[in-house]
Amino acid sequence: MMGRMTDADDLLATAILAQLNAEIAAAGTNIKSLAAAIGRPYDSTRNYLIGERKLPLGLFLEMCSGLGITPDELIRRARDRMPR
Repeated sequence: MMGRMTDADDLLATAILAQLNAEIAAAGTNIKSLAAAIGRPYDSTRNYLIGERKLPLGLFLEMCSGLGITPDELIRRARDRMPR
């Protein structure tokens, strides 16, 4: 059984989305190109990346792979951007 998300979980989820978007920009690409690279529709990929929908774990892993970054590294960078 899964528990409720805490405020810290929400902050991390927000930081992960921000880091994914930063990685997209740093790679010199855009959401449309990333969506095409991972074989996903642009509109749904965009909705996940702007936080309109919760990002599924499998899609998070696909995005990391498409960006050439490990999930661990992306999460570490996301944690670094969180307020302390």
